[in-house]
Amino acid sequence: MHGLIFFFLQKFIATSPSGGASLQPDGRAGQTSRPPTATERHLPSGVYPDDDAVAMLGTIADATGESLPDVVERFGEFLAPHLLKVAGTAVDPRWNLLDLIEQTEGIIHALVRTKNPGAKPPVLETIRHDPHELHLIYASARRLCRLAQGLIRGMARHYGEVVEIEETSCMLRGDSFCTFVVRTSAEDTGEHGGHEAETVMLERGGVGHGDSDNVVIRVAAEEPLIPRTIGGHRIVRLLGSGGMGRVWLAHDERLDRDVAIKVMLPAKAIEPTSRERFLRESRAVARIDHPHVVTIHQVGEEGGLPYLVMPFLEGRSLADHLRHEERLPIAEALRIAQEIAAGLGAAHAHNLVHRDIKTDNVILVGPARRVRIIDFGLVREASAPSHSLTLDGLVVGTPSYMAPERATDGDVDGRADLFGLGVILYEMLAGRLPYEGRSFVAVLAAIARGTPTPLADVAPEVPPAVADLVMRLIAHDPADRPADADAVATGLEALRRAVIG
Repeated sequence: MHGLIFFFLQKFIATSPSGGASLQPDGRAGQTSRPPTATERHLPSGVYPDDDAVAMLGTIADATGESLPDVVERFGEFLAPHLLKVAGTAVDPRWNLLDLIEQTEGIIHALVRTKNPGAKPPVLETIRHDPHELHLIYASARRLCRLAQGLIRGMARHYGEVVEIEETSCMLRGDSFCTFVVRTSAEDTGEHGGHEAETVMLERGGVGHGDSDNVVIRVAAEEPLIPRTIGGHRIVRLLGSGGMGRVWLAHDERLDRDVAIKVMLPAKAIEPTSRERFLRESRAVARIDHPHVVTIHQVGEEGGLPYLVMPFLEGRSLADHLRHEERLPIAEALRIAQEIAAGLGAAHAHNLVHRDIKTDNVILVGPARRVRIIDFGLVREASAPSHSLTLDGLVVGTPSYMAPERATDGDVDGRADLFGLGVILYEMLAGRLPYEGRSFVAVLAAIARGTPTPLADVAPEVPPAVADLVMRLIAHDPADRPADADAVATGLEALRRAVIG
């Protein structure tokens, strides 16, 4: 376990009822007449056995009469504000509790891997259902789910928010991972504690210790929130934030046009491999020249943060459109699906798989509502090994549109994108999704079982040939799906012409 955890665990012990009893190096309680020596302390720069932490927490449990899991959760509450300080500028002061939870995995991974690149910190995958509800998957060989709950409660206290945590699956009960539903009060005023103007930063070495592996804790001022320029473009305002980055509206003074600039989050960019992958994959997408795929004008890096420059699209997402229209006319749905398929065909021709095809990533531009596929943030080369598509065995993406092989760690190719297209077409025609569930895990389980509701049952007015194509696109076995996006686009256009006569 990383020495930072032990560093704060020692502070926790000092503030606990057992704080008067010193701890021996093996974690046993005992009275001593002197503080531990440097070799006996757990230093923040070190890596120590998990059993040491368990023994130290067990000492508190023995002294207070609490159960060990209760002490672990209480330590999580204590630890949360300290980790926020250490995270420094990786934490955006504008975030609320659920915003922070969405970014916690990247922050923790960056802090842990700074010392130990081969470490395997916990997986914390999230999906945000609305501004006040988030589903969290926690997976770790240590099975410290009570620590995760404590961290959430500690962060909520730091933000001054009221939080409700429901655990729907648990590794301690034999499940493969823990799932939490985290809800905050819809009446929250948003007047949370925020962050101090000064933040704690971690640096390597110190004065006279250029090669030292010790961690020096320094205080630094918060960075400016809004950059003036990025890549020579004047920043106008923030358009939005996601799991990987922020998107800014900017103006290209040289060409007198508005652009959108996606900048990788500091918590993600702090890992060199993540930064390099962002740049490499952005350059790969920039090779695609197609009217239904967003153009990438420029790829670069500024202040250690990778960015890409795209056109600013005047329109709204297909997700927003469906919230207003619910079901679309059959011919219109087929036209949109045909344009998505054509764009995917262009990506697949460059051996690229999007991996997150969903209605949020389809923009309808202008009065004609022409398709632009955006957010290739999860794109991978089709030849990449399947294990590179997961985080320690867990999936990344949006569950309702996720192909079954994604949920079961199978091989992923362009047919996974066509599955997402099939779900989108089903949704446009039926006004609902083929796989539904009350939670992230329930949706994944339904997809893994391969039991979609037949389109003909919920939208009998759809021509049988159209319904048949949709169900083949969302077939459980990739071998039963169409394999060629261009061929699907051609078929969709033929079906559209048949519908309009």
